[in-house]
Amino acid sequence: MRRAVIGVLVAAAAACGSPEATRTRGGGPGGDTGNRPEIVKMHEGSQQYWRTPDLIPTEPPPLEPSRQAREYSLQ
Repeated sequence: MRRAVIGVLVAAAAACGSPEATRTRGGGPGGDTGNRPEIVKMHEGSQQYWRTPDLIPTEPPPLEPSRQAREYSLQ
């Protein structure tokens, strides 16, 4: 009886192989073949920096309001 249980457990463990075990790696096609072209174009036609300013302002923001707020908070 004990040998039968061990045999069933060994057979069940051997049957539980991952589909990833047969997946081609190292430059092969990978797991999802046929659902993409040879050259994949990422974000084609998108405008990544839409409405982003081209230049960063060289003048820092005015600090007088923050100085005034600091003085009032210390009183």
